[in-house]
Amino acid sequence: MAAQSKILYNSCYELGHTWTPYCSSAVKEVAVHGFLEAFKIYAPLYVLTALFKRRKKEYYLKRLLPEILQSTAFLGTNAFLFMWAFCAWRRLIGHFNFLTVTFIPALTASLAAILLERKSRRGMLAVYMGNVAIETAWRMATARGLVTPINNGEVLLFSAVTAIFMYLSRCPNGLPKTTLSGISWLVGSSEFSKEDSNQNTAIQNSAQNQNKTSKQRVPSIELPEFMQQLVEKFRTFKKHRTCQHRHSCLSYCYENPLKLFGVGYAIQAGVKVLGSLSKLFSNPSAVVKALIDRNNLNLGAFLASFLAIYRTVLCSLRWMRDHDSEAHGLVAGFLAGWSMGFYKSTTIALYLASKLAETMYMKGVDQGSLPHIRWADILLYSLATSFVFHAAVFEPHNLRPAYWKFLLRLTNNRFAHPNRDLLLDWKTRATQMFPDFVPQLDVKFCPSLLPSLEKINMKMTL
Repeated sequence: MAAQSKILYNSCYELGHTWTPYCSSAVKEVAVHGFLEAFKIYAPLYVLTALFKRRKKEYYLKRLLPEILQSTAFLGTNAFLFMWAFCAWRRLIGHFNFLTVTFIPALTASLAAILLERKSRRGMLAVYMGNVAIETAWRMATARGLVTPINNGEVLLFSAVTAIFMYLSRCPNGLPKTTLSGISWLVGSSEFSKEDSNQNTAIQNSAQNQNKTSKQRVPSIELPEFMQQLVEKFRTFKKHRTCQHRHSCLSYCYENPLKLFGVGYAIQAGVKVLGSLSKLFSNPSAVVKALIDRNNLNLGAFLASFLAIYRTVLCSLRWMRDHDSEAHGLVAGFLAGWSMGFYKSTTIALYLASKLAETMYMKGVDQGSLPHIRWADILLYSLATSFVFHAAVFEPHNLRPAYWKFLLRLTNNRFAHPNRDLLLDWKTRATQMFPDFVPQLDVKFCPSLLPSLEKINMKMTL
């Protein structure tokens, strides 16, 4: 705690925007690049989402561009306002302390930025940033030896969370409509509670016409003729009297998983091919290699095995116990969750855990057992983002690599340029990723660093 109480009287140029001595220039550069990158991120994202959801022409004409610009304003503001608040807090209190280096400026920027975003997206952003913050905290605790990582911990977490989700999906009023829609895309809706009158009729009708609507939930993949014949034979076998699916249990358990395997392969291969398009002319073989990469099988194997295990366990339990039960979803979900061994992802596991926590909290609010916190999504997003930004400056090596690259992209690599040597006074490992970085400071604008800069120049001269 003694280290955290130390104060730095260095200027914001000496510590933060080391590439320019002028605060206005630093803020302007981050603003221009931040808004441009934000637009590049959100424009294709919204277009692809609209195509996937099969939006009507009216959406493209009236809503698409305003939504893109609103999200661009949110993300760009979060970037440049952090730079502005960093300088403003230094001028306001006359020094830096452990919190005003990043946490408080980030909190100021995040609170203002999230208010610009659409209300419908704030909850999702809050859950996502909460997920990043939890993972960052875990990495920090692991680096300090406070906790010991568990082998396949992300798989175990995913299995436990999936078990609860699948159990709730089979209970009346167990999950909100939007969550059920996502689960329906993956596993179908024939296992949902038929007593849930609050869910829309489209989900309930799809349970009775599962094979007709499966093409809408899962992109159509044409199977070879011999496999189509095999599927038709599968459909002639028996099914248990309590099963709600249309064809036999054998067909139900293994028909759609084959399609999901193709979908997963196509998604993962497509992402890699898009990433290699920049090398299309210089190295055309890179595109081919990206398409046939063996790792492309991982996502398909994960999705297919999850669905196959989940349905197989449910049907097996119905045959063994001769009745159906909501608890079957708990067992089937837990066993199916181990399919993540094919596609391990801490991000997915933590996101689903955060989503489950949000769902349970909202159920508690609806039942009156938990208090309703106004602006909870705004507060969660702001606090989580502030914590992550703080870690990005003091210990970027503990940040999720993908998120660190995102911060560098959004700020034109400026997040890598603070004078982290000054942060060592707080007993951190801020320079671990940049041990050789020496900012090229103009001595005229940093008199407090004049003695140390002269020593550095003498070493460089020798």
